[in-house]
Amino acid sequence: MKIQKIECLQLRAPQVNAADCDGAVDTAVIRVTADNGMQGLGETDAPPNAIAALLATPNAHIWSMGIRDLLIGENPLEVEHLWDKVYEGTIYHARRGLGIMLMSAIDNALHDLRGKILGLPAYQLVGGAARDKVTPYATLFPSMPQGRSWAEMRQACIALIDKALELGFRAMKMEMLFYDLVDDRQMVDFIHECRKVASDRTEFMIDVGYRWKNALDALWVLRRVEDDKLFFVETPLHTDDLDGLARLADATTTPVAVGEFLQTRHEFRELMDRGHCDVIQPDMGRAGGLTEALRCARMAAERGLYCVPHAWKTGLTVAATRHFASAAPACPYAEFFHQDLFPSFLRSKLAFPEADLHDGYWSLPDRPGLGVELDPRTVEQSLAAPVTVIE
Repeated sequence: MKIQKIECLQLRAPQVNAADCDGAVDTAVIRVTADNGMQGLGETDAPPNAIAALLATPNAHIWSMGIRDLLIGENPLEVEHLWDKVYEGTIYHARRGLGIMLMSAIDNALHDLRGKILGLPAYQLVGGAARDKVTPYATLFPSMPQGRSWAEMRQACIALIDKALELGFRAMKMEMLFYDLVDDRQMVDFIHECRKVASDRTEFMIDVGYRWKNALDALWVLRRVEDDKLFFVETPLHTDDLDGLARLADATTTPVAVGEFLQTRHEFRELMDRGHCDVIQPDMGRAGGLTEALRCARMAAERGLYCVPHAWKTGLTVAATRHFASAAPACPYAEFFHQDLFPSFLRSKLAFPEADLHDGYWSLPDRPGLGVELDPRTVEQSLAAPVTVIE
């Protein structure tokens, strides 16, 4: 069994409004084909044209190798070995940034391909079930204000909570990307209100999108919402402010969650040990794929911390995240951008089938690989450039 071909599909939604902050407005899909004709799929959260260019980059020297010479002809079943091989072979130019994003998509595609070849769900090949069902949390995003008043934004947010409750979610997270539209006192009042509407029977989290520039401002708010018993507050400070994150996490009982932008276990180790965060949030399309994200989750479990994956992309990422959450230790929830809670062309149409929610849970996956395929019509409508192919 050998890897015969790797392709990059640059996809972009037919209509784009950057102000919507739609994480799935475009995507780079990697398709890996074995010499028996079977294919695996993965995606990454990076500019598709840049990922396509990097995929086609040729060799320079032993630490700046091209993907073609590193992977074509290799055994697709040896996924974890291939991750290490690519990381070491591209360490000059790809040890972080776009290189890890490309590797993330390739890794997810290889997990998908290996599962299809062996006829098993991907999670069973990376350690097996860590739980008997997965609890997705609903991300509630009213989009950016875009000229709306605070009263209008508040109403939109409360409506999303009500909708998520109707859909049966047991956990939810409100995206509070309000910035100058509200001051911190208003934020505190609104967090109290959301917690009350969601009820104590529902786990509740918030994402403030790096709202504060220093730990003291963040602490003023987090201390005033401690009685709301949030499961976490996501990204209160800049990702790189590890010392500020440590000061904040050590000074409040409101758990701090970080990590949507981080890559590899090395960055997550520093976040946990120096940044003192309570919850890490690896993204399957950024952290290094399923292989590296699971390494991060095991490190978190060793430290007594939670790992709750970030997932704000298309159904390919939803599928990879579901498998991750099935196998990862210390993973009580997984992010889920439900199609009915935020309009997004590629999110809704690119990959199928999607797991059904039953009583607020996902069952463990039972289809081989990641268990999803691309919709050909959506690919045709969204292909922004000729397919990049290496073989």
